[in-house]
Amino acid sequence: MPLLEVEDLISGYGKMAIIQGVSLRIETGDFVALVGPNGSGKSTLIKSIVGLTTIFEGQIKFDGSDVTKQQPEHIASMRLGYVPQISNVFTDMTVKENLEMGGTIIRSSAHKREIYERVVTLFPLLASRENQRAGYLSGGERQMLAVGRALMAEPRLLILDEPTAALGPKIADQLFLKLSEIRSQLGVTIMLVEQNARKALGISNHGIVLIQGKKAFEGTPEQILNDTEIIRLFLGELTI
Repeated sequence: MPLLEVEDLISGYGKMAIIQGVSLRIETGDFVALVGPNGSGKSTLIKSIVGLTTIFEGQIKFDGSDVTKQQPEHIASMRLGYVPQISNVFTDMTVKENLEMGGTIIRSSAHKREIYERVVTLFPLLASRENQRAGYLSGGERQMLAVGRALMAEPRLLILDEPTAALGPKIADQLFLKLSEIRSQLGVTIMLVEQNARKALGISNHGIVLIQGKKAFEGTPEQILNDTEIIRLFLGELTI
């Protein structure tokens, strides 16, 4: 049984449909890169999965349960984590407070502390800044905090919306490395929306190309990156 299954999804905002009949499956342990041109509907697709859009038709199942029109908080409680591109930390709260907020669904204090130690071991910088307000962090540090906070809920699936946007190449590479570690060391399944298609596909085991709200191609990263027609038609400058 797939961890995530999307069938013939049509979704958008208000009365406007942006996603046009998309189907996909993500297996436990996958690292899926969702790529495509600007305006192709990538963010809308993942927002639909986590309950933040209008669903017109189709079905979304997570871990075998129908979550098609469930509220975001219910979907999150099922251990489906989501890191939005912007406004993804509480700037007036400290790093430690942000992380603790991410673990509110964990009832055991001892277990929550165990997860906290795991997160700050993965992101040592967060441990050194735990009493600093998040609003004073750099862009890269905020993104690491946002990912760390999502991990505090022990997600089975972690969905990230362009986490390296506006980051310098060196910081972006560090974040890509951390995402690989999250999958390999923590066993978290990952779905990554990313403008840097080559980098995203380089750390994934499966790729989906979206264009104009439709799934244009799906396959291994090698199939996508070695197909000049796919690159020319669908990815263009994204693969540089």
